[in-house]
Amino acid sequence: MKFAKELEQDLVPEWRIKYLNYKAGKKYVKSVTRAIGKANATPSGRRGELRPRRTPTSFQNRVTPRPDTGLESRQADEGPGSAHAATAPARPVTMTRNESQSLTKSPGHTGNYGSFVPTPPSQSPLALAATNSHKNAFALPGPAIDEPAAGSTTLPDPSPLTRQTSSMRMRRLFSSGTSDLGGNEGDRDVGMYALDTVRQREQEFFDFLDGELDKVETFYKQKEEQAGQRLAVLREQLHEMRNRRANELAEVKRRKKGETGNGNGHHANADGEGGAQGWMDPIKSKIFKPGPNSKALLKMPRTPVFSGRTAESGRDYVKKPHGDDVPYRTAKRKLKLALQEFYRGLELLKSYTLLNRTAFRKLNKKYDKAVNARPPYKYMNEKVNKAWFVNSDVLDGHIVAVEDLYARYFEKGNHKIAAGKLRRLTRRPKDVSGNTFLNGLFIGTGAVFTLQGLVYGVELLFDPDPIVREQTTYLMQLYGGYFLMLYLFALFCGDCYLWNKNKINYPFIFEFDPRHHLDWRELAEFPSFCLLLLGIFIWLNFTRYGSPDMFLYYPVLLIFFTLVLILLPAPILGHRSRKWFAYSHYRLLFAGLFPVEFRDFFLGDMYCSLTYATCNVELFFCLYARSWNDPSQCNSSHSRLLGFFNAVPAIWRAFQCIRRYADTKNMFPHLVNCGKYGMTILAAVMLSIYRMENTHSNLALFVTFSTVNAIYCSIWDLLMDFSLLQPDARHNLLRDILALKRRWPYYFIMVVDPILRFAWIFYAIFTHDTQHSTAVSFLLGFAEVTRRGMWALLRVENEHCGNVAQYKASRDVPLPYHIDHEPLIERPSSEESVNEAPLPAQQVNTAPNELAPVATAETTASAARTPDETGLRRRRRSEVRPGGESIRRIMAEAHRQDFEKKRRPAAGASASEVGQGGEVDDIQSEDGDDDDDDDDDDDDTTSVIDERLEMRGADGIVKNNESS
Repeated sequence: MKFAKELEQDLVPEWRIKYLNYKAGKKYVKSVTRAIGKANATPSGRRGELRPRRTPTSFQNRVTPRPDTGLESRQADEGPGSAHAATAPARPVTMTRNESQSLTKSPGHTGNYGSFVPTPPSQSPLALAATNSHKNAFALPGPAIDEPAAGSTTLPDPSPLTRQTSSMRMRRLFSSGTSDLGGNEGDRDVGMYALDTVRQREQEFFDFLDGELDKVETFYKQKEEQAGQRLAVLREQLHEMRNRRANELAEVKRRKKGETGNGNGHHANADGEGGAQGWMDPIKSKIFKPGPNSKALLKMPRTPVFSGRTAESGRDYVKKPHGDDVPYRTAKRKLKLALQEFYRGLELLKSYTLLNRTAFRKLNKKYDKAVNARPPYKYMNEKVNKAWFVNSDVLDGHIVAVEDLYARYFEKGNHKIAAGKLRRLTRRPKDVSGNTFLNGLFIGTGAVFTLQGLVYGVELLFDPDPIVREQTTYLMQLYGGYFLMLYLFALFCGDCYLWNKNKINYPFIFEFDPRHHLDWRELAEFPSFCLLLLGIFIWLNFTRYGSPDMFLYYPVLLIFFTLVLILLPAPILGHRSRKWFAYSHYRLLFAGLFPVEFRDFFLGDMYCSLTYATCNVELFFCLYARSWNDPSQCNSSHSRLLGFFNAVPAIWRAFQCIRRYADTKNMFPHLVNCGKYGMTILAAVMLSIYRMENTHSNLALFVTFSTVNAIYCSIWDLLMDFSLLQPDARHNLLRDILALKRRWPYYFIMVVDPILRFAWIFYAIFTHDTQHSTAVSFLLGFAEVTRRGMWALLRVENEHCGNVAQYKASRDVPLPYHIDHEPLIERPSSEESVNEAPLPAQQVNTAPNELAPVATAETTASAARTPDETGLRRRRRSEVRPGGESIRRIMAEAHRQDFEKKRRPAAGASASEVGQGGEVDDIQSEDGDDDDDDDDDDDDTTSVIDERLEMRGADGIVKNNESS
């Protein structure tokens, strides 16, 4: 695989900007190659004049420029003893050699480091021709009577034309890149300019490498230091768990011996029960007997016991028993997960070092190949191989330590099993061609059955029997709700494909198990297979296959098979993913009782667009409870329960917002978001009332609340969920950090999303039909589901960009015991903190093709920022009001609080202290790729915005070089 693709595939998306900018480095090498090509080109200038060639003087061995050709002609005419020959400067024919030349001189390697032409011989052929002209004469000797003077070795003087032709041929034949034909001073200046250009391009390339090396070093040292702190915290937590478990077992043993120690009640209630619940301890000790791990813990040495959490404000937002202790099994589960996540973070950091080292080596190799450098890999040997991120063994020590801790505390000391379990956390890509084939088979077959069944169903809508027509109408509504759920699931699979293509780490955002999460092709098997089921049952239903009594009960069979597919406990058909899906619905059903995670509110928002399907829940049970005797009594003009099910998803989301406010005490954004869903509930209620009581006042109320709700939701979508419409952003009306390769989806969704929010207008237009036709309701539901699919694309993309801004690549797993150390969480580095002092306008560099660093408000915070982070960008920062952040920044970053398991920050805490400060470079890829290199790793189609800017700068250098 070409390295550019390998780098793009294996890098950590959240750390993308901290990797070596490999693509920009290739551009720098390309500019060096072109400059060398121009300096070493054959003299065939424009308009018939010869262009000079020179060997760049920046390399180790140089050929001294030759003197004027006219002087050589005069010397040949007048002879070595003439006055002109005596006064002419001596021609230097030897070349400067350094002490390492003898080490690199070997057959087949006649060049030196930095040279792009072979090393010339130590004696110039023209000098040999001047001293030994009898061996190198190109003209026939003159007549014997015209002998030269005694003591002279010069042959008879040929004609001037012969002399000039011979001199030109010799210089063309033996020159080492220097050609001063005619002695034109302007040609000599052009040659010197070409050499200076080569030196400049080389200097820019090595400056680029130095900046990238400093960036990688700084980031790695920061992460290594954080890893050390986190490891120390985990050690203390594990020691605490071991000590408490040992106390529990000792207390159980004393009770068995009849030695009841009421004075040691603190340790007796180790599972968190108070004194009133102490009578449960003997029962629990009988049920939960000590396992092998607990027995292994008893053999370890003891350390002092730390105090537990004593204040409710210091507790994690999970259900915990009140008291000073944490149950052993709860602590074990949390610490096991924390060690696994920490180990995964160490593996990511290890991969970061290996990829960057390989990238430096590849760039050094390209440069050596371009300039024919000897010895090779000089930059690697002198700088990269001496860097801390290459030589440090601290990370390897941490990895071994985590494996040892996991083995001792969770695997009874078996290091091999522990290492195997930890190393399986990162799943390797596998072949999914079989899944793709199944998806195509299911979709194709299901579409054929569905379309054919719909054709038969439309025919039944015009059946002479009015009962058949009525029953067919309601059956189609039930199938329509099922289809919309599958359609939204399919849109989610399409979003997964786009996220995967754009390196958006959606498994991390949804907290999928990295060992078992499904690829988007595997995930698409579920809606594809359900589409096949839907098509078969629609076809069976509307062809009236079977007995007449079965005509009404095919939807029941469809729903039954679907529920069996989801809830099947057997370990087949992606049972872990199905379990995760079912448990997520369980958490949504009891919204408000569980801490709000990303999957909770995301699933709730999905159901806010499936109101057509949720209303079908009431319709389904109503129809089959009444045995289809009077189906019209189940529609929206008669059933208040249907209006309630229309508002259920918004009620779930409102409860989640209230729970978030109860956990954090932050009115914004949680209570403001709750107000949005409250307005959605009012709009649904007014629609139900209007359908049941068709009056002008109810219609006016419905239009009013729906209008306010649509405007409210549209503003929230654009400003909060998408974080768009930022006037000071790098991209017009978007934001600084983008993840999609193209920009047009952002603008398209910005326009379409508010329009589809106002789709309810069609309910108000068809006022003559109080019940509203099923076709209108289905089409509006279809439009809303389509909008939700676009919303999901940008909502997860925005969440990923928030993680990128904080370099958050691993979860901050809550720990069970109270500690005084700051746990390791992914936050912007210290040099990324924002200096709020305004920047003078004269410090901003606006040169489009200049690679000098640009001073911004962020660069003033630290002088250690690397060129790729500080250069080639002009970030306009909003003015920060004294004593607080701008409203725009608060709204743009408030979406991160929607699910974070973090306590309310202390009064006066800055944004950087709660992990919300600091922006990083964009990860947006612009349209197209002008990299036309044909070397071994050019097929790279994704890059960060700063890579593109670096490449633009390098292209500008190349273009300037070509235009000169």
